[in-house]
Amino acid sequence: MIVAQITDTHLVAADATDPVLRARADNLRACIADINRLDPVPDAVIHTGDMTQHGEAAEFAHFRSLLAALEMPLYVTPGNRDGRTGVARAFAGDGYMMADCAFVHYAVEEHPVRLVAVDSVADGHSKGDFCDARLTALDATLAEAPARPTALFMHHPPFDVPTAPDPFAYRHRQAAADLAAVVSRHRQVVRIFTGHMHRPWMATVGGTAASTVPSVAVDLRKGRYPVTMEGRPVYQVHRFDGDWGFASQTRCPSLWV
Repeated sequence: MIVAQITDTHLVAADATDPVLRARADNLRACIADINRLDPVPDAVIHTGDMTQHGEAAEFAHFRSLLAALEMPLYVTPGNRDGRTGVARAFAGDGYMMADCAFVHYAVEEHPVRLVAVDSVADGHSKGDFCDARLTALDATLAEAPARPTALFMHHPPFDVPTAPDPFAYRHRQAAADLAAVVSRHRQVVRIFTGHMHRPWMATVGGTAASTVPSVAVDLRKGRYPVTMEGRPVYQVHRFDGDWGFASQTRCPSLWV
């Protein structure tokens, strides 16, 4: 199975006048075009949150209009900028998410690797959190299919990113510890994909490899990169093999192709 991951697009409305903000749409268009040209094409695309800058309906509409060009299924999980209510309203019509959910949580069963969306949003706070209800729901969802390889995707990375000015993405360390405890009970979890930090990093959570990737929005990307990546958006392609799990490739499409 092949999964393309995009994250932290931070789109504004289509009629925005600020050229820096408008360029984020071009960054996303370049990634979409590159994903569609991959051979073989991905089975699915996941967006690990902060689709929008302010969580406004016009921003979600802009996001959906751009992602309509994708030639494969798209699955999303909310970021702190999006808010779960806006995400649920924007994507409930796609059939994999409920419009009136207390939190965004669902499993995608149609692919060789089961994809499980995890809601890490803390109301009124940019950092993440997990409540007992979300952890219980995740535990139950994972228990439904103990023999199927499963990947989790969420916005906030439940591990330290030492290169970031604020290395830890959760309000309380216990939240990440609680998630790791759930993951450790389900050995079929083969990878955790996240966003939020706008830079790449890898760690282990509950015995499972976990990663974050740079933001698609070039103006918000953090960290140091080769000169060949300057001004170009970044996303990742994750290829799964049953013998050794996921291998990840960073792609940096040109804006002018």
